[in-house]
Amino acid sequence: MQQRDRTLEGQGRGRGRWVRAGGLISALVVLLLVATGVGTASAATLVSDDFEDGNAAGWVTTGGTWIVARETSRVLHQSSFAANALARTGSGSWRDYVVTADIRPTSFNGLPGFVGVVARASSTGNFYALVLRPDGTVALTRTVGGTATTLAAASLAVSAGSTYRASVRVAGQRLTGSVGGVTVTASDGFLQAGPGGLVTTWATASFDNVTIGT
Repeated sequence: MQQRDRTLEGQGRGRGRWVRAGGLISALVVLLLVATGVGTASAATLVSDDFEDGNAAGWVTTGGTWIVARETSRVLHQSSFAANALARTGSGSWRDYVVTADIRPTSFNGLPGFVGVVARASSTGNFYALVLRPDGTVALTRTVGGTATTLAAASLAVSAGSTYRASVRVAGQRLTGSVGGVTVTASDGFLQAGPGGLVTTWATASFDNVTIGT
C-alpha cells in the first residue's frame, strides 16, 4: 500500500508538472499570436491605385483637369487653377476609413490655395480634407457649399515640387490627419459618409500611391 501511495503521489507530481508546462505553452502561443498578428483583426484595403495601368478607372472627377501623366512614374495630375477640383473613388456609404497618398504640389495660385486628401466626399462638393497650404500650414478642413472651414491646423513647410505622404482618417466624429511627422486632430459630425479622394483648390498637383483602407 505504501508503495502504491508513493506511485500515485509520483503520478500526481507528474500531472502537476504537465499542467504547469501546458499552461506555460498556452501562454507562449498566445503571446506569439499577438506578436505576429495572427488571430487578430487586420486592416482591409478598399482601394489601391498607383496609376501604372495608365488610366484612372474607378475615379470620378469634378472640376479641374485630371489626367494620368508620366513623371518619374505614372501619376494622377490636376493641371488647372480651379476651386475644389475633386477626384473621388469608393462608395457613398463609406463612413470610417483612412485615405493616404503621395502628394506633389506643382504650383499654387496664392491663398486660399491648397492640395490634399479627402474623406466623406459628396457629389455636391462637400468633404473633409487634410490639406497642405502655401502659407506653411497643414490643416484639417470641412468644405460645405464650396466654402472651406479650418477645424485644426499646424505648422509645416510646404513647397511646390516637394512630395508629401499624407493621410486623413475619419472614425465617427474624430478626424486625424498626418503628414511629414505632423499630426492634427479635430472633432466634427457634420458629414456622415461618402467616398475618399483627392483635391486641389487654386493649385496644381500630382498624386500617386493612393490607398484607402479600414
